[in-house]
Amino acid sequence: MIVAFFLVATTTNGCVVHLVPLLTDRGVSAQSAAFATSLFGGALLFGRVWAGHLLDRFFAPYVAAGFFLVPALGLFLLWSGVTGGFAFVAAILVGMGLGAEVDMIAYLVSRYFGLFAFGEIYGYLFAAFGLGGGLGPFLMGSGFDATGSYSRVLAAFVVMTLVASGLMPQLGPYRIWESAQPA
Repeated sequence: MIVAFFLVATTTNGCVVHLVPLLTDRGVSAQSAAFATSLFGGALLFGRVWAGHLLDRFFAPYVAAGFFLVPALGLFLLWSGVTGGFAFVAAILVGMGLGAEVDMIAYLVSRYFGLFAFGEIYGYLFAAFGLGGGLGPFLMGSGFDATGSYSRVLAAFVVMTLVASGLMPQLGPYRIWESAQPA
């Protein structure tokens, strides 16, 4: 679980920080690139609400896997060099994945580890999210500085997000917790 959340945080946060320069390097106007970032933010909010709705109705690892495939598609679109309307679609897809991720951490921790050490375990997972969130922009920038393009890093990010999606269904059934109190 921690690896999956780290990978998705790395890829989605790396993308959002570099979205405007990525698009302007492709000839997209600064205004349109900024609008794509706004769409990212709106999709983040929508992803958060939609993920919560789906978590209440379906098995959470499958919901997580699906939501991790969404930014993988957005990253793939960006890797393929899209501009115009498809760049907006890519920003929306990546934003939805990032919005869903933080909510899923808490939900999955409660289902797999119970409430006895919820805060500590959530803290570890959120720390992984934070580390990934800091590493992603660094990797995007370093990749661009080394190659003059975001292409290689975006390709790696697509693979990383697909790996994260594949890890989630491996969690298996929820654990049953009798009590949040120590024995």
